[in-house]
Amino acid sequence: MPASFSVGPAAAIPGSFATADAAAASATLAAYAIGLLPFVLIRSLSATFFARGDTATPVKAALIAAAVNIAFKILLMGPLAQVGLALATSIGAWINLVLVVWFAAQAGLITFDARLKRSILGLAGAGVALALLLWAAERPIAGFFSSAVVLRDLVVLGSLAATGGFVYSGLILLLLGPHWLSGFSRGHDVAALPGAKQ
Repeated sequence: MPASFSVGPAAAIPGSFATADAAAASATLAAYAIGLLPFVLIRSLSATFFARGDTATPVKAALIAAAVNIAFKILLMGPLAQVGLALATSIGAWINLVLVVWFAAQAGLITFDARLKRSILGLAGAGVALALLLWAAERPIAGFFSSAVVLRDLVVLGSLAATGGFVYSGLILLLLGPHWLSGFSRGHDVAALPGAKQ
C-alpha cells in the first residue's frame, strides 16, 4: 500500500492522518473522474437498444464490463487500495461504453457526426480537467481546514466533492453549452441525442 495512504505510525502525529486521508480522498475522486464520460453516455446509448426492444445487447456489454471491473479490482486493490477500486470502476465503465458503441455501430444505430464528436471531446476534456483539479486541490484544501477539530476529514472530503462538482458543471456548460444538457431533460426522446438514429 502506498505510503500516502498509510495510517500506521504517522497517524500518531496530530493532523497527519487528516492530510493522508484528504490525499486518498482526492486520488479516489480523481480515479472516478476518469470514468465520468462513460457514466454520462452509457445510459443514453443503451436506451437506443431498449427503444427497439433489444435488451440483450446492453446487458451483454454490461456483463463483460462487470467481469473486467472485478478483474481489475482484484489486481489494483492491493497496490492502490481504494484508489484501485475506483480506477477499476472507471475502466469497467469505459469497457461498457466501448462495447455498446461498437454494437450500435455494427447494427447501424449510431453515426459519429460532428455534434457527437464535439460532445465526446468536451466530456473527455472536462473529465481530465476535473481529475487534475482534484489532484492539485487536495493539499491546499486540507491545509485550509487543518485547524478544524470537528469533522475535519468529512469537511475536507465534502469540500473536494463540492469543488469538483462545481468546476465540472462549469466546464460542461463552457465546452458544450447549456443547450447540450437539454437533450437529457424529460420530454426529449433518444433520437434527439447526438449521434442517435431514428
